[in-house]
Amino acid sequence: MRREINVYFVLQLVLGAALIVFGIMAINGYNSAGQEAVRGLNKMFGKSNNIFPITFGIVQLVAGIVLALALFVPIDDGIYRIVHIVICVFFLISIVLNFFLSNFIEPDLVRWLGALLPQVVILLAIWIVGYQD
Repeated sequence: MRREINVYFVLQLVLGAALIVFGIMAINGYNSAGQEAVRGLNKMFGKSNNIFPITFGIVQLVAGIVLALALFVPIDDGIYRIVHIVICVFFLISIVLNFFLSNFIEPDLVRWLGALLPQVVILLAIWIVGYQD
């Protein structure tokens, strides 16, 4: 497989690396002592311990690996499209849960947008990489 090194190649490589790092950070953060304590308190007070953060971290890690590998190893187009759709859906769910359902315009509009917009840029970059030829 011969790939031309252009802006899409670099975007996909950087995006793959970023997703790998984000996935590792999410998995490490989920297993940190602080998070274990919070999960213990949630359990003690009858709240559910949401497994979405660890699931999303695993999806990010796998997605980053697939995006990076796709640059150098031939991956079936069908598998790549499925992985691409799963990544986009998980990112969209994460954005809705984190920015609209739980922390809508908190603590203020500027900080909320400052946290939301980088996530939207990442989602759009994933979309662009998935649909470029």
